[in-house]
Formats: sequence, C-alpha cells, structure tokens
Amino acid sequence: MNRYTYKAQASRRPWFDEARASLSLSGHLLLGQVSLMLMPVMDIFAVASLGSSTLAAVGLLNSFSALLLLFCFGVMQAMAPLAGSALASADGQRTARQILSQGLLLASAMGLTAAIATHCFAYMMPRLGQEAAVVQAARRYADVLALAMLPAAWLTAWRVSYPLLGQARPLALTLIACTLLHGMANQWFVHGMGSLAGQGIAGLGWSYVLSYGLAAVCFAILDRRAGARHCIARTAPSEKPREQAWIRRLLAIGLPIGAVMAIEYTLFTGSTLLMGRHGGQALAAHAVALQWVTLAFIVPLAMSNTMLTRLSLAIGKMDPEEVRRVVWVSCSIALGFHAAIAVVYALAALTLAGWMLPANSQDREALMALTAPLMQLAALLQAFNGMAVVLAAVLRACRDTRAPLLQVFAGYWIAGLGSAWMLGTLLGPIGVWLGMCLGFGLTIVLLLRRVRRRLLHLSDIFPQSEVAHAKSR
Repeated sequence: MNRYTYKAQASRRPWFDEARASLSLSGHLLLGQVSLMLMPVMDIFAVASLGSSTLAAVGLLNSFSALLLLFCFGVMQAMAPLAGSALASADGQRTARQILSQGLLLASAMGLTAAIATHCFAYMMPRLGQEAAVVQAARRYADVLALAMLPAAWLTAWRVSYPLLGQARPLALTLIACTLLHGMANQWFVHGMGSLAGQGIAGLGWSYVLSYGLAAVCFAILDRRAGARHCIARTAPSEKPREQAWIRRLLAIGLPIGAVMAIEYTLFTGSTLLMGRHGGQALAAHAVALQWVTLAFIVPLAMSNTMLTRLSLAIGKMDPEEVRRVVWVSCSIALGFHAAIAVVYALAALTLAGWMLPANSQDREALMALTAPLMQLAALLQAFNGMAVVLAAVLRACRDTRAPLLQVFAGYWIAGLGSAWMLGTLLGPIGVWLGMCLGFGLTIVLLLRRVRRRLLHLSDIFPQSEVAHAKSR
C-alpha cells in the first residue's frame, strides 16, 4: 500500500497527517528534482576550460533538449490521473502497471523524436546566426547527446509513475546516484583519466548516455521486481485494443500539459530576448534575478508533483473530503513557502544580488544596482510562478487540461509577453519584469476560478458509473 497516500485514511488527525505525508513525498521529489537540475550546472564546470564557443554550444543544446524533455514530462503526467483511478479498483496494481507500460511505449516514441530534433537543431544553427566555431562544437555534442534522449524520455515516465506506486524513495536515490555518476563521467569523458583520452565536448554527450542509461536500467530492474511481487502477468493478446485506448487517453490528457510547460518555458526565454534590447548590463542583471526565481521554483515544482500524485489517488477513491483536504493542505504549504521567500527576496535584494556576482566581476556595483529592483519584483514573480504551477496540477489530476491550456496561453504569451514588450519599451528593464508579473497574475486568477469550480462540483470529475455506485453504498 502506498504509504504516502493511505496513512491518513484511518487517522483521527487527517489534516495533520495529510500535511506530514505531503511534506514527506515532496521532500523525496525535491531531492530528485534538485539532482536533475545540477547536471547542466556540472556541464558548465566541465567544459568551461574548453573555450567560450564550447560553452555556448553546451548552453544552447542543453536548453533545447531541456525544452524537449520538459514537454515529454508534461505528456507523461497524464499517467497520474489515469493510474490514480485504477489503483482504487480491485485489480488496481495490474491496471496501473499496464498504464505505465503504455506510458513507456509513448515515451519511447517521444524520445526518438527528441533525438532526431536535437540532431537537426544542431545542424540548423547556422541559419540562427550562430558562429562557425559554436556550430561545429554543437554538432559534435548533438551527435552523441541524441543517443541519450531515449533513456531520458523513459525517466520522465518513471518520475511520474513511481510516486503513485509508493516508490518515491527509490526514485530519489536513483536520480541522486545518476547525478553523481554524471559528475564523475564528465571528468572521465571530457578531460580524460589515466589511459582514457578526453573527447572534449563529445565526451559530455557520452556522460549523459552513461548516466541516463544506467538509471534507466536500474528503474527497469526495480519495475520488473515490483511487477513480480504483485504477480503482474503479461497482457493477453485480447487486451491489446484496451492498451491502445490507454495511449489515446494519455495523449488526449498529456499533450495539453506538455504544451503548457513549453509555453511557460518560452515565456522566460522571450523575456530574456526582450531584456537583451536594453543592453548587456541589463541582460546580466536579468540573468542574476532570474536565477533566484529558478532556485525558488524547485520547491513548487516538487509540490505540484506531490499534488498531482496524492490528488489523483484521492479522486480514484471518490472521497470528496480527502480531495478537498489534499488541495487545501498542499496549496497552504506552497503559499507559506512563497510568502517566506518573498519576504527574504524583498528585504535582502541587494545582498542576494551580490552573492551571484563574484567580487572580481566587472562593473559589479552597477550590476548590483540594476539587479536589486529586479529582485524586488522577483519576490512577487516567484510566488505567482509557483502558485500557478500548483493550481495547474490540481486541474491535471482532474483530467482538465484543454481549457487551462488556453488560459495559460492567454496569460503567459498574450498578457505576459505582450505587456513585457510594451512596458519594457516605456519603463526599461523594470517594465519587462512587470509584464511577466502581470502575465503570471492573470494566469493565477484564471486557474483559481477553474479550480474553485472543480471543487464545488466534484461529481463532474468522477465517471458517472462510479458516482452511481458510490451513492448506492
């Protein structure tokens, strides 16, 4: 039984136990998320000595591959509401693992597509105005990095399914080991070690192949053992049409989720391009303040995965009280975290800006002066960004993904980028950040209204046959 999900079922302190279980699951998911985010940081240290062209190529390819994997991870999140409902049935483990099997099949197709896209992106870079040295380095990197996209896509499926199956701790430990291995492999493959000759930027790709590949092998072994422990038999040929239906349902729910994540990612990319119009110092200050927003975002990202997992299981049990309790507890924890971070960012803006700028940085004082007011807005932006992600997770658990896609598009791109462009023209760098805040603020209002409607009409998110059965008991 999933210890993150059912512990509070018979407790006399359901709200306390819900908070404790949510924090426990979020902690494990946070460790895994931090581990994955450290990998591109390790890449920078590994190739910094190879020159600016190599460093630029790594930044471009890592950013593009991150967008592809983020979209894949969004699509895989469709497994949560489907498997959550399945686990409430008598044959729940078998059905849930069947959904995972089909999710892995879908991830395979997306991973192969991502591999092709990564390879093509590197060879299209001359048309994007990149220097010849950067293009050459990027092509060497992409030729190997493309091989890692398939196991990386499989990892996105396991990152969603393992918490549902009560395996959050093995997930976190495996991802931590994957990151540590990546850090050591960077040294071995990039710079060489002993008789092993360094391969430069191509070695960075082989490091990803090794770390992602071994992590995928570990998850496959754990999944096979778990399936054997629950006596999960292979799917009979007569059930194959049902498996195909699972893939269609995964796509119907997951594609809008992946699109939402891509839209959010490109909002920050677009704001960076807009900030570049105001000069190099403004762009550097923007990068510093945005890094603090990114660091704060790690926690709500883990909380959103927790919300998705626990709410999907609560909906599967058709327990309205537990559904509302999961939503209110998770949202309260997220709101408390963001309020605390907002106070720190607002009161220590200048100090935090200085931490990101070494003492020997050129124009350090001027950059700190530009970054400090952006940090004041970062206090608001990180709260809006995090709460929007948590509220979106509520709707994903309810299988409500198409309408939120339109709301996020209107909030992030039309209101966010549009106002960032207009206000940036009028107010300079501050205007760009005000525009982003307006975009996230509008998105929260739209999502909050839809979440409220879902909580007031919980019967709409249950299959009608299940609701009738529940009422008859």
